[in-house]
Amino acid sequence: MSLQILGSRYSIIQPLGGGGFGQTFLANDLHLPGHPCCVVKRLQPRNTDGISLDSARRLFNSEAEALYTLGNHDQIPRLLAHFEENRHFYLAQEYIQGDLLTEEIHPGAQLSETQTVEMIQDILTTLCTVHDHGVIHRDIKPSNLIRRARDRKIVLIDFGAVKQISNQPLDEATPYSMTVAVGSLGYMPNEQLAGQPCLSSDIYAVGILALQALMGRDPKRIPKDPTTSELMWRNLVSIRPELANVLDKMVCYDYRQRYANARAALAALNQATAPSPGTANHPNPQIDLTSQALEAHVAWLERADELFEQNRFHEAARCYEKVVKVQPNATTAWFKLGMALDHIEQYALAVEAYQTVTERQSEDYLAWLKLGKVRERLGQYEAALVAYDEVLKLQPKNYWVWADRGQILEKTERVEEALAAYDRAIELKPDFQLAQERRKQLLITLKRVDELYTLQHYDDAIAACDQALKENPQDATLWLMRGMALENQQDLAAAAIAYNTVIRLQPDDHMAWFRLGTVLEELGHPKRAAKAYGNVTRLQPHNHWAWYQRGRMLEQLADYRAAIAAYQKAAKLQPTFDSAQTACQRLLGKTLSLSSVR
Repeated sequence: MSLQILGSRYSIIQPLGGGGFGQTFLANDLHLPGHPCCVVKRLQPRNTDGISLDSARRLFNSEAEALYTLGNHDQIPRLLAHFEENRHFYLAQEYIQGDLLTEEIHPGAQLSETQTVEMIQDILTTLCTVHDHGVIHRDIKPSNLIRRARDRKIVLIDFGAVKQISNQPLDEATPYSMTVAVGSLGYMPNEQLAGQPCLSSDIYAVGILALQALMGRDPKRIPKDPTTSELMWRNLVSIRPELANVLDKMVCYDYRQRYANARAALAALNQATAPSPGTANHPNPQIDLTSQALEAHVAWLERADELFEQNRFHEAARCYEKVVKVQPNATTAWFKLGMALDHIEQYALAVEAYQTVTERQSEDYLAWLKLGKVRERLGQYEAALVAYDEVLKLQPKNYWVWADRGQILEKTERVEEALAAYDRAIELKPDFQLAQERRKQLLITLKRVDELYTLQHYDDAIAACDQALKENPQDATLWLMRGMALENQQDLAAAAIAYNTVIRLQPDDHMAWFRLGTVLEELGHPKRAAKAYGNVTRLQPHNHWAWYQRGRMLEQLADYRAAIAAYQKAAKLQPTFDSAQTACQRLLGKTLSLSSVR
């Protein structure tokens, strides 16, 4: 496929891949500032006769609507647009930068039990949203999962539902005829192979993914019981029995014996892998069990704890020092000593105490967190970041620590990293006001208008535009963003002024002309709107939507001949543009009626 522009918007950069259902391309979105990358998927029905194409079109539109709803989830690529062109169906989706899970899961590569559990927990958590909407993914496998580069989360891509248009036309009497070939062998359960997938079909695929990760074996090479068709895998890998029971249920041959949906499977998985009750945060300190040492250790520790509870931190610190002097390996005492010293603002000594804990218990996230806080108070920002990074290795979903990390990065003027940290905190907790406010203030300071607009902070985007325009009043992009933000705020008159400014600066900016036409239409100025749309068609003669919008305005102005010509042009450019066809026929009929009356 040669380089081209699809849908008057997406400029193809390069192909990403292809198969029986169509092709996928990397593209630039020409309608957004900076022309960001996105993914465009081309899907082509095998049967293109009228009935088949209409059935495929109905299904494509309904599935695209489902994908649009699901795209509100952070780990599902957002659907940016769907359109039809030359009997091909196109999806434009968010571009996810990262590596396919095929880099981690493939024959010969075995993941640990912990790695596998974390992986399927991540996938099931996303799948909960999919299943809550009644949507079946149908094609969960390593090549449809991306480990996102910026935060290592797993993103679920390539929903099998939209592939249905590539099969036989929908038969109302046989509602499963469109789904027979959707899926991948090895990951498809028997009911999906039969063309009748259900929510638990996805659970089977996730279970197979887990077994593949644990065993490092191709799914098609997992042995089956010849009598029951159940998978025989338990003797091939050593994991805790509770987890094995969950995986067994996920991959049951009979879908009725599996977990009904992702939420049920995730709950069972979390229960099976939860820490045993009574597990302490800190292991018991290693102490010298000679009677004299033990007696001294216990006495000083009890006294220290009593003083700490009374907020007598100076005295508590002295007692904890006695404890660690008698028993240098008493890790809990070192931790409490650090907290006491922290309270009396002896931060340098607190650092030594917390460091002692982390050296002996490197997986103690709380000690790393306390160490980071103390380092931050001392102004040792780089060392604090190291400590926070250790916390995040142990607790990657600790949104408070992500925010703490962001604030340090902000203080050290590492702006991009700070924004990424705040983004991560908000991803983990969408209503996290501290991170939201810090990110917003940083974007305002940096005059990042496009990002403020994307985050729907329209007032702040306008304010940032105004600040930036003081320095560069001839920046057409800033005026365009200002207009779009004002339009979203329904301040249409001010938006029209902004768009007119863009046109004065860049007379050939087709997007500004189009937005101006939309605003003028809403303000009730069809003549001026028709002129604006006319300028779009002058700049983009193949923009069928602009021709259609111009036709609507001309029709309102009772210029029927020109309106018909505009509708005909739109329909010629896009033969499947039903609205243009209908409007043209309606207006032709109207003009004939008027002629006969005369």
